[in-house]
Amino acid sequence: MKSLECQSYELCHTGMVRDHNEDAVVSLPGQGLWAVADGMGGHARGDYASQSVITSLLDMTLPHDVQVAGQLNSIHRVLEQTSQRLIAKAQEISEQTIIGSTVVVVVINGTDIGILWAGDSRAYRLRQGQLSQLTTDHTVANELIREQGFNYDDARSAQDAEALTTAVGASVFAPERCEDTTQPGDRFCLCSDGLNKVVPDWEIASVLNAQSAPEAAAQQLLELSLARHATDNVSIIVVDCA
Repeated sequence: MKSLECQSYELCHTGMVRDHNEDAVVSLPGQGLWAVADGMGGHARGDYASQSVITSLLDMTLPHDVQVAGQLNSIHRVLEQTSQRLIAKAQEISEQTIIGSTVVVVVINGTDIGILWAGDSRAYRLRQGQLSQLTTDHTVANELIREQGFNYDDARSAQDAEALTTAVGASVFAPERCEDTTQPGDRFCLCSDGLNKVVPDWEIASVLNAQSAPEAAAQQLLELSLARHATDNVSIIVVDCA
């Protein structure tokens, strides 16, 4: 199995409104692993949660002699343990406290790719000029669409439509996963919702198509977010496969 060569660039910015950064990222092209985590819980709690997620991924040994499915199993176990630790930490404060984080993890092994996510941090793929969102946001609105057949507009106007239905550290940690194959020329973009809240998918696609280098693409996406007065932290990772 011929391995693809991957290059990447990552950014993690506070944004234009918040005074602290609750996002965290990891980019390990040599190991074929990238992740974005977006903390929740406010101030130090959100920062602690996202850093805990990223640290747990950095501390694990990703087995390269197994297929992507096995790697995703290992990542799931590690994040499950992290989730339990965050729940225990929150309960030390109060029963109502949440110390949680979204996560989206991408692993590339040979020509295979695996994605595991919980929450609304996203992974996109640009292939032959076409952008596809590879993840589905775990929000109340999307649950209403998927589980109860709501139409888009009704779901978006529902109470707590943007509330997360799962996350690391939430009472329910139920990550989703998918597997696929990569092709030379594929470009992937991982991001926290600080990007896609203010930059629509068509414009993300335009930037990813226009910029040849991962760094230039990530920088332009960040600049667009900041120009639109990014109210949230913004994390972006662009990964190119060749």
